[in-house]
Formats: sequence, structure tokens, C-alpha cells
Amino acid sequence: MIPLKIETLLEGKVVEINRVEYKEGWNPSDITHSICAFANDYANVNGGYIVIGVEEDSGVPVLPPKGVPKELLDGIQQEIFQYCNLIEPRYVPQIEVVNYPDKDTHLLYLKCSPGDAGPYRAPKDVYSKKTSDKPDKTMYYWIRPASLTTIAKQGEIAELFEKFNAIPFDDRVNRKANIDIIRRGYLEDFLRDSNSSLSTEINNRNMDELLLALEVANETDADLELRNIAILMFAERPDKLIPGAQINFVRFNTKEAESGNIMFEKTFTGPIWKQVTDVLDYIKTNVIIEKTVKIENQEKSVKCVNYPYNALEEAIVNAVFHKSYREDVPVEVRVYLDRIMIINFPGPDGYMNMEKFAAGKVRARKYRNRRIGEFFKEIDLSEKQGTGIPKILSALSKNGSPKPFFETDDRRTYLETTIFIREGFGESSKMSDKMSDKMSDKMSDKMSDKEKDRMKTIIIYLEENHEIASGIAARLLGVETKTASRLLNKAEKCGIVRGEGKNKTKKYVLPTEDNL
Repeated sequence: MIPLKIETLLEGKVVEINRVEYKEGWNPSDITHSICAFANDYANVNGGYIVIGVEEDSGVPVLPPKGVPKELLDGIQQEIFQYCNLIEPRYVPQIEVVNYPDKDTHLLYLKCSPGDAGPYRAPKDVYSKKTSDKPDKTMYYWIRPASLTTIAKQGEIAELFEKFNAIPFDDRVNRKANIDIIRRGYLEDFLRDSNSSLSTEINNRNMDELLLALEVANETDADLELRNIAILMFAERPDKLIPGAQINFVRFNTKEAESGNIMFEKTFTGPIWKQVTDVLDYIKTNVIIEKTVKIENQEKSVKCVNYPYNALEEAIVNAVFHKSYREDVPVEVRVYLDRIMIINFPGPDGYMNMEKFAAGKVRARKYRNRRIGEFFKEIDLSEKQGTGIPKILSALSKNGSPKPFFETDDRRTYLETTIFIREGFGESSKMSDKMSDKMSDKMSDKMSDKEKDRMKTIIIYLEENHEIASGIAARLLGVETKTASRLLNKAEKCGIVRGEGKNKTKKYVLPTEDNL
């Protein structure tokens, strides 16, 4: 569990409502039940937080908080330890006294990491009531399937036992790893970008202390034991210890795709969060193209792109987040002339209805990689649970793009997410007949067939956008910038386009009617 600043928690920026509970005062039984439920982590969301001294309204903290009287702080902490001894097996959360929003307001901040020795249970009543009724000491397994703590039913208890017999892969100890594979630079970069309270302690703690505080390593009598999440987030080459922890990227330059020429192929390695940002940087620089479109029956024009960045970001983050790292099959990103396909293995859980999934109307009950989800939220690579598909749909709709296509098989062994190019960018666009006639003579003897095909694409773009630079042409054609620049210079000499400006600011336009 990542130590969060109390400000971050109370402002509700990162943690979902089902992972945090606010209590105006000290209620021993209710709070002990919630501690037990967070330890069981039934929904596999990596535990949760309890803040005592804050009133809540429908799960939202009422600010400023009332706080806990200073003279009660020590007594409440002692009672928390006392009642946590009643939890079987014993479980005690991290307890911290914090001051918010000023030094005179005291809060008790309980950080409840998921336990590793459960399932956990606690008595219905943890203390003797001041009534004639005897306390109910019946032991129950407590869970939080949503934002309320409740007693687990028989089927849910069976799931708890199954869960604790199978700790998520990203939270398991990797016996092959040692601390030498961790790069402190990646660790510090992550902490600076995150909402963690550790970001202010980077210079005061050694790497062992930082890893232990993030709960990505276990302390032993000898060296630290690294968990898989530490390797995935902070190692130079996670794929060396966790085969398949990489993104394979390929871009095709022809309609024939796999049977034709591959324009660009690369394996992105490094920490998984950096793999995601590196792939997205490449796509943003080399694939995404913007242009202005005139809306029929409206004076106003709008800007649109061939592929909305936010949709691709969500799709790629989802693939890396939901991939099984037990399998040595990498995430794939395949860029075709008219679509981008993202593939991860395996696919959605079998209980999910794919029609509802594609409509963004289904949420995962449990998460394959709870720690990855937690860390990705910290650096804004993902948001609240179940928002990935709705964000993809929203971004595509705002851009005027077609709906995505999600494909899997009966056994859900893979998920293939396809984002289609927006109309007006692909090969469905055609050069006007008038321009086609005038350009054909100029290109007939002076350009190769490949150059002619590329120039037709550029001319279609110019007819709609009026000007083009070498960098945009390179992205449009799927070539290096210097290749596009040579082509445009040649076209200028042939009178096919007219250059305006010099060097880096140079742009190209279609010649006027008189100069054609």
C-alpha cells in the first residue's frame, strides 16, 4: 500500500469511496469490523484507509473535520491494539496521528494493507455493552464488496479462502530477484510524480527504506525480498525476471499489413509505467494527426484527429494493467493504415457480458493486478475502477470517431481492442477530380510510383487543410521526417506544391490556379 498524504485522501483525488471510511468518533465494533474487512480485501483493491475524526455524508468527508480531542488520542490507540487482538489471525493496521487542516485538529489515520495470513474474522461485539444484554462474541468474516462493511455469506467465505490460497502474482515475492536490479532513478521519478507522502523524504531515506515503505519488499534477517510489483515498477528490465513484461509495437506501411512491409518495429522495455508513456509518446509524435474539419450547415469549423490520444491511452493502460504476468506473452500494439489494435492476454473474466463490456456498463468485481492498479492511479495513468471503457467511448465520440471493437474467444484467452481511424483521414479520402487531372501530368515522368502514391496522400490532406509541414507529412505517410522533407522539396521543384518560409518553419501549400 502506498502511503498517501492525508490531504490527498480527504480531497478524494485518488482513492475510490469503497477504499476509505470516515468516522466522526471512536466506535470500537464498527471500526474493528472495517479493519478486518480491509485486511480480507475481498474486492482485491489493495486494502483501504480509515480516518477517525471526520464526519461523512454519503461517503464524502465533511470538511473541515471536527477532529479527535487530544486527550483521547492515546486511549483510542491503545483500544485499537486491544480490539485488533480479537481479530483471527491477529491483524493490526498502521496507525498515525495527523494534524489537518491545522495543528490544533487531530485525526487518527489507519492504513489497512491487505493481509497475507487470512481470511480474517472478528467478533460481532468487541466490547461489553452497557446493557443487560451479553455481547455477541460470534466470529464472522467481514468484507467490503462495495462501500459498506458487511458479514460475508457462505459463497463469499469460500472465495476468501480461495483468494488467500492464491495471492495475486504482482504481490508475490520473487525469489530470483535481488535489490541490485532496482534503479533508484526510476523509484525517485515515480515518487515525485505520485501523491505519496514519501515524495518529500526521498533525500532522507535509503532505497531499502523506500521499498519497505511502499510495501513492495519484505524485510528478512538477510537481504530484502522483492515482490513482483517492485520488479515491474522499478527494474531496468522487468522482462528478464518476468518474461512477457514488455510491449511489442509494430507499424505497417501498406494495405497488405502482415504480408507487406513493416515500417517500424520496436520492443518497449523498462518499468511498465515507462513502457506505457514511451509507447504513447511515440504514437503522439508519429501517428496522431490533427486537422480542421468544416461541419455541414455550420459556419464554425472544428479540430479533430485521426485517433484521439485519450482513447489510445486508456486502451494501452488497460492492456498493461489487466495482462496476466504469469504468462510470457507481451502486450501488443499494432498500427495499421486504418486502425490501431491493442492485444493483451488473457481477456476479461468469464462472468462479464461482452455486450455490456463494450458499452462500458460492466465493472470488474476483482482485479488481476491490484498493486499495478494502485501504482498506476498514483501517477494518473488510470483513474477510478471501471472507468477505462467509458473514457475510451467518450473520447471517440467527442472526436467523431467510430465506436471501438472488442474481440475475445469463448475461453477469454485474449482481448483485442481496435480503435478505428476517423473518417477523412484514411484512404477513403479522395483527391478531387480537378486536382487529380492537373497533378497527374506533373508527376508522370518525374516521380517513382511510390512517390506518386505518397504525393496523392499529401495532396488529399492539402485540399482539406491548406498547408502541411515535413513533420506532419512524415506522420501522414508513416516515414521518417527527412524522407518526407525530400519528397516535398522534389514536389516543390516539380511545381506540385509551393513552399512558404524557410528551414524549420517551412510549410507547403497547393499552387494557385494560375501556377498549376
